[in-house]
Amino acid sequence: MRSTKIYERGVEIIPKAAQTGLRSETHYPEPFVPETAYGCKIKDVDGKIYTDYHLAFGPIILGHNNPEVNEAVKEQIDNGVLFGAGLCELEVEVAEKLIDLIPSAEMVNFVNSGTEATYHAIRLSRAYTGREKIVKFEGCYHGWHDYVAFNVNPPSDKMGEIYPHSKGILKAACDSTLILPFNDSDAFKELMAEHHDEVAGVILEPIPHSVGAIIPKKEFLKTLRNETKTYGSLLIFDEIITAFRHNIHGVQGEFGVIPDITTIGKSMGNGYPIAAIVGRKKVMSMIHNSVLVSGTYSGHPAGLAATKKTIEILERDNVVDYIARLGEEYRKALRELVEDKNITARVVGYKSIFAIQFAEGEVVDYSSIAGIDKEKFKLFAAKMRGKGIFFTPNPMKRCHLCLSHTEKELNEFLEAVAESLDELK
Repeated sequence: MRSTKIYERGVEIIPKAAQTGLRSETHYPEPFVPETAYGCKIKDVDGKIYTDYHLAFGPIILGHNNPEVNEAVKEQIDNGVLFGAGLCELEVEVAEKLIDLIPSAEMVNFVNSGTEATYHAIRLSRAYTGREKIVKFEGCYHGWHDYVAFNVNPPSDKMGEIYPHSKGILKAACDSTLILPFNDSDAFKELMAEHHDEVAGVILEPIPHSVGAIIPKKEFLKTLRNETKTYGSLLIFDEIITAFRHNIHGVQGEFGVIPDITTIGKSMGNGYPIAAIVGRKKVMSMIHNSVLVSGTYSGHPAGLAATKKTIEILERDNVVDYIARLGEEYRKALRELVEDKNITARVVGYKSIFAIQFAEGEVVDYSSIAGIDKEKFKLFAAKMRGKGIFFTPNPMKRCHLCLSHTEKELNEFLEAVAESLDELK
């Protein structure tokens, strides 16, 4: 098979034949070598076509290869790929649109990835407050940099203590990061009472997605907002996944909690590399004055053109409402199927994302997820892939929907799940 041959070439010259660890053999026991993608379909080099629920970890909200977005990018490329000087009008237009849409946005700075955005957001919080410590929550993922590469999915015996996800992380980064359980208002109040004069910023995904989905308690988010205001720390919402996918205004408006800084990306460009830091003018105006934020490719015209057109389509076609309704259909049907098959499993998710976890009980924080049957999920994912249904076999992740998914794909998905669950039994 071509995929095996390509993989064997790649593994000799690319570490684990993957540009990011989540694409490696650790998660993909069989080589996956994609060739083309269109709509909700993805084809590998051996000619096998899959219905794609991975969608590149979620950015593909309109569907692969959306012709309108691609055309907008092509037009921009004809005018210039990269200027690297001055300010192009497209930057202003997209920034103005983001300020109209995101409640916390008074100023905007474009970057290329979610990791860059959270890195700079944390640096801003330290510069603004003159403090150094950062609070993050177990189960939340904010990228690979030293500030936040802790306790996304630690082993059960390491919960509650600093658990780096990589060797080579600075000890100083470990010492300046405080870890708390998600949804625990009392624990947060206690921490702030003790460390408030040290805490520069509090960062979280308002809905943690790297462990399926944990729905926040409104009281918890409001406690974060009240405590950070009281003690002068900055509240940072990492809406890299949630903004545009779950709400075109970000979920901050849904939950009635407006942070000081928000990081956005992924779905706003339908797959093109684009992200941004947005926030209060008082904070954001420090950029390029006393806070260094830099990047040759930041505000890349191709990414901005994709963002402008993607947002236009999201608004015009009510995309978020459509995929949210479809997501509810998937979750409802899956719950009925799991119950009918008498399988020990639960269905989690929010709006256009969903996941099957082989475990019982309500999900309130990372401890609710740590004990899921990971091996069973990997077997399930392999069986689904064999039936033409593609999603990451990482048991901590989730499935995504896009505008290109329809009731037809739903029915095919459910048929494949029923067969796979029977085989697992």
